[in-house]
Amino acid sequence: MKFQDYLQKTKETATVEKEILDQLSEILSHGKELDLIQVRAAKSALQVLIENAIGKGKRILKYYQCPMVFHKGKEVFWVLAETGVIDEEFQTTINQAIGFRNSMFHDYMNFDEETLVKILKENQYSRIYEFLIAPMDLNETMIKRINTFSY
Repeated sequence: MKFQDYLQKTKETATVEKEILDQLSEILSHGKELDLIQVRAAKSALQVLIENAIGKGKRILKYYQCPMVFHKGKEVFWVLAETGVIDEEFQTTINQAIGFRNSMFHDYMNFDEETLVKILKENQYSRIYEFLIAPMDLNETMIKRINTFSY
């Protein structure tokens, strides 16, 4: 798949998942609780949104020929921050989201539903959505930093 086609698919997927999260956020804003299916929908939509962001980050590094390959999401966003593609505030946001996603699906017996509700009520997923729909307007310096990146 071409890079621009991938970015378009990323936007489409992000928009669908954000719509689901927005609907669930609206339910909570009226003082209602989520039922089991709605909680499952929220978890799934957040997971897709976060994994979509990780995928976009990896594609950016690959497209701009980063000489290193990173498999962990937090590493990808560390490189994007180091090269100036994202700011440190977003790096912190996405790292927290990745950690939350990991706890949702790898430590599900200890999952804290209150945190999920807080994320929905406060629309904390919006910044990830913004990253996913943003065009990739990298300047020459950012591209060179990616292209020559090393530890």
